[in-house]
Amino acid sequence: MTPISSVEEFKQIQVDILLAIDKFCKEHNIKYSLACGTLLGAIRHKGFIPWDDDIDIYLLREDYNKLVAAFPSLLDEKYSLNSLERNPLWNRPYAKAFDTRTIEVEAVKSNIPNMGIGIDVFPIDEVPDNETEWKHYEKRRLFLLNCYTLKTLTWRKGRSLAKNIFALCSSVLLFPWSFRKLAEIIDRYCQIHNNKGYHHLAENCLGWPGQHSFKKQDMEQVVDIPFEQYTFKAMIGYDDYLTSTYGDYMQLPPKEKQVSHHVFEAYWK
Repeated sequence: MTPISSVEEFKQIQVDILLAIDKFCKEHNIKYSLACGTLLGAIRHKGFIPWDDDIDIYLLREDYNKLVAAFPSLLDEKYSLNSLERNPLWNRPYAKAFDTRTIEVEAVKSNIPNMGIGIDVFPIDEVPDNETEWKHYEKRRLFLLNCYTLKTLTWRKGRSLAKNIFALCSSVLLFPWSFRKLAEIIDRYCQIHNNKGYHHLAENCLGWPGQHSFKKQDMEQVVDIPFEQYTFKAMIGYDDYLTSTYGDYMQLPPKEKQVSHHVFEAYWK
């Protein structure tokens, strides 16, 4: 295997995957939007946030299901898509489009073999408009996500004894539930408010405390935006989404916060 040590090479592999996804979505009338830090980078930097190195996209649940169902086992002889519906070994409540010629070794325990470099593909679902209902839903959702996260903890050299004991106890308590089972439970819970006439959306399968919902109308249409010298899609209400998520999103964070949170180890096969 040949190591991929350059961040620029790592980024370009992801951009190439996104180009393939964009083309496929256009051909199959599937609507998607750049999301999270990727969308922020597109609007503020016309590409990656300088200290970031991953790509995320959102799809309405209906479009997400269409993508998962229609995506070929091998696109352009090199790209594939993992999801709960497509791969019995997959154990996350969202999908990942990846380059089959690569291997990415992640820092957390996940029990997924041969994970390639890829981009995260998140479904977005309806959530309650009423704040009380929303908070009630969030408590249960975060409990499920915390269970999943605790299961990823392992005994790690250099960590304090107390934290390692906590990690060990968490693994023992959650042993009856596999990553796959927890992901399936989270996936079902994410969808419980769909088709009930609510007017807000959220990414529920990974979003953590403090996340904000955004208006359904923000995602009704998508527009073209530049990203790394190419053109991709963004929700028409990107300003509302970015403001609710990041506040004054055009303002750069302090220097000490301009650091990557992603540590990768990747190879060409």
